[in-house]
Amino acid sequence: MLWTITIYAKQILIALVACLGQIMFGYAAGWPSPVISKLNDPEQFPQTPSLSQTNWIVSILLIGSFVGTVVSGPLSNVVGRKPCLIMGAATGVVSFLLLALIKNPGAVIAFRFILGAGISVVFGINLVYIGEIAATEVRGMLLGCTGIFNSLGFLLVYSVGTYVSYEMVNYIGMIVGAVFICGIFFMPETPIFHIIKDREDDARSTFLALNRKEDAEKISEMKMELEENRKSNPWKTLLQVKCNRKALILTSFLYLLQQTAGVSAMLTYTTLIFEIAGSSITPYIATIIVGAVNVMSGCITPLFVERFGRRPLLLTSTFVCGLALMILSVYIYLYNIENPVALDIRWLPLPVFIIYCISNSFGFLVLPGALVGEMFQLNVRGVGSSIAVCVCWLAGFSTVTAFAYIIAGTGTHVAFAIFSASCGIAFLFTLICIPETKGKSLIEVQKMLS
Repeated sequence: MLWTITIYAKQILIALVACLGQIMFGYAAGWPSPVISKLNDPEQFPQTPSLSQTNWIVSILLIGSFVGTVVSGPLSNVVGRKPCLIMGAATGVVSFLLLALIKNPGAVIAFRFILGAGISVVFGINLVYIGEIAATEVRGMLLGCTGIFNSLGFLLVYSVGTYVSYEMVNYIGMIVGAVFICGIFFMPETPIFHIIKDREDDARSTFLALNRKEDAEKISEMKMELEENRKSNPWKTLLQVKCNRKALILTSFLYLLQQTAGVSAMLTYTTLIFEIAGSSITPYIATIIVGAVNVMSGCITPLFVERFGRRPLLLTSTFVCGLALMILSVYIYLYNIENPVALDIRWLPLPVFIIYCISNSFGFLVLPGALVGEMFQLNVRGVGSSIAVCVCWLAGFSTVTAFAYIIAGTGTHVAFAIFSASCGIAFLFTLICIPETKGKSLIEVQKMLS
């Protein structure tokens, strides 16, 4: 382990700086959990939003994320990965500032949309950036680290957001984004982008600076592959070349299942879920505990990704998540009908939620992103990852929006039963369709998909 850290120290450091942007993403995504109550406090927010406006405030971030992802993919191949990260983070910083200054439900919806566009650029490009910076031996581990920093963002907004004012919640998000922008300026552009732009000397220098001497000797091979693919339109290459087409189907459907399994709804409405479940532990405290568990479990995940591989972790994760969600569904149903058994075990939601979070962090939450960074050919990676992540955002928006209406209509237990069923489908899909990419180079992965 120490040898790995020594050899790949610079790659690890650069990836950690890039992952600061994931804190901003997690902070923005978890923002509604402590803030919804502040929006209903006239002293903090003079114009109380209606139920419909509140639902849009929560979910519009994901529509903004869809728009940002559509733009960022092609743009990253034109201006580079690093400038896209700067633009996305700057958009997020400005959005947080406007959220703090202008207190109007319509304005909040608009600024949350813009914020979603900004952070989605950071989220999507980071997967590409880390996948191109990291060597094969540590690529899965470093891509898995994005989940840790996402969880840190959630924990930060859960813990701090509960005890500070509405304005301060947004100022803290702005500070997180500003720190990330400062770090980006010291990060190199990826060697793959240099190859795309025919800057072979820059690519070689970057590979050598990253201690990737073997890859520096394969620049001609990479360039030849890019030249062959350049003859056709990237969209045609994405859809007509079998490995790219298969990668697109696998990653998009996995993201779709991830979101329909309720991951965004669970993390966005954590506090509300504990209130509905009648938890014997204060909902805000339970939410902070969940955030801390997400961080701790996320820290362990990268160590297992390279040791056990992607498929075993995905299979275990989807199975345990589905089981935990079904238990919550049954418990909430019994609690709603005032069954004495449920009333005697009001402590149950927190440990089951913790089990769900741990199993989710070990696979279902982070590995779809890791596979996006591994499966596409070089010249279509930006476009391919953009489409896959767009599917994620649209599915997340639909799920988060539907969750609120299902709670009001048929009950939370029905929503959890649907989430559990999606986990079951994801288990079968992984078992039948997802290949193992552990220890394989990007070229080997693409040959395997072909």
